[in-house]
Amino acid sequence: MLLIGFFSYRKVRSISSFYVSGRGTSTLWLSGSLVATTIGGSATLGLAGIGFSRGLPGAWWLISGSVCMMILAAFWAKKVRDCGVYTLPEILEKQYNSRVLKLVSSVVIITAWTGIISAQMIAAGKILDILWPGYFRFFVILCGSVFIIYTVSGGQLSIIKTDFFQTVLIFTGIFLILIMSYVKYGSPWSLDLPETFLEFPVNSYFGYNDILIFFLFVGTSFLAGPDIYSRILSAKDSITAKKAVFAAAAILMVIALSVTIIGIYAKGVNPGIAPEGAFLDLAMRTLPDSLKGIIFAALLAAVMSSADTCLLTSGIILSADVLKPLFYKDADEKSELRFTRIIILVTGLVSLALALYIDGIIKSLLLALTIYTSGIIIPVVFGFYRERLSLNAAGAVSACIAGGGAALFMKLSGMDQFQVYIFPAAVIILFAVSRISARF
Repeated sequence: MLLIGFFSYRKVRSISSFYVSGRGTSTLWLSGSLVATTIGGSATLGLAGIGFSRGLPGAWWLISGSVCMMILAAFWAKKVRDCGVYTLPEILEKQYNSRVLKLVSSVVIITAWTGIISAQMIAAGKILDILWPGYFRFFVILCGSVFIIYTVSGGQLSIIKTDFFQTVLIFTGIFLILIMSYVKYGSPWSLDLPETFLEFPVNSYFGYNDILIFFLFVGTSFLAGPDIYSRILSAKDSITAKKAVFAAAAILMVIALSVTIIGIYAKGVNPGIAPEGAFLDLAMRTLPDSLKGIIFAALLAAVMSSADTCLLTSGIILSADVLKPLFYKDADEKSELRFTRIIILVTGLVSLALALYIDGIIKSLLLALTIYTSGIIIPVVFGFYRERLSLNAAGAVSACIAGGGAALFMKLSGMDQFQVYIFPAAVIILFAVSRISARF
């Protein structure tokens, strides 16, 4: 991965090549990159842990994202690609003609995505800590340093290339452990599992309200995620973008069920372990030593492919959408590129420091995703139809601040049961403030 980053460094000649890979990415490379980007610590260690704790319906964590990606492909992928910008906040600025909205949305995204980067670093440390116990913090620093270096070096060019190979590793690892588990233990239905564990779409451990929560705060991040949009903006044309998003969504559906079943196997084989250790525990019990390295490489690839994209996205947004208008709006392209690399490095180091003091992958990701989805999704999705719905910047800014702020408050104060009301409240605020501000 480092070598790919160094080779890509030599090909970066412009802001366009660093930010969006020169807008020349094909369907194959783009779909591979989208899969790798969305399959991180949450979709491997975290999803296997949900399957271990709550059974087959736990797959809704990633299925919700797959469904929302199909909606994105059908309705908005072409619109996003045709915007011709570099970042999601720029899309919002273009939708509502508001620099204030671009700034507010940038702050929300950077805050949330820093938490996601940290969670992926934690996942990487936990993976290697299984092999060599007692060195967790060292491994967090080691893995974090690797993807920070190749992200700073090649930007989007290196990430799309590393993502493709990481997708191959991820697939190999997941299906290798599934096959070996089936050979050794038989089908999941032959295991000694809690009653209703293999029922779908819901069971006694996972209800329809849980599905709704997953769709609202996980799935919707696939509708308007800055990482996913950065890939769409890198496509060579809108048709390529649409095909790649559809292909990635279909692949995610398969991976969702596969990883959840891995967690279920772990439950039947060793029910006393910690849920987030299910994937690795099953790998250690099931695979011969000669194949274990592939599993650890696959898991590291999954974690790093998500972390590098989030790091690049956050760094570019902070540099181009927040700091550039304030401090170096008249800088030439070479200076802007150098400054962006410095910002990405600093963002990575801050996330690394945060990772050393946080524990729990899913907990960290849910906090970050809840803040992001509550503040950003509604303004973006409705923004594609702004003129038809008579919406304006005042309404969008209000919905962004109110949604993100309410989500943060409810998460920190333990009021999770009220989170389902944030989305309808954000919609009401968007329309009400737009109408009132337009009138007065």
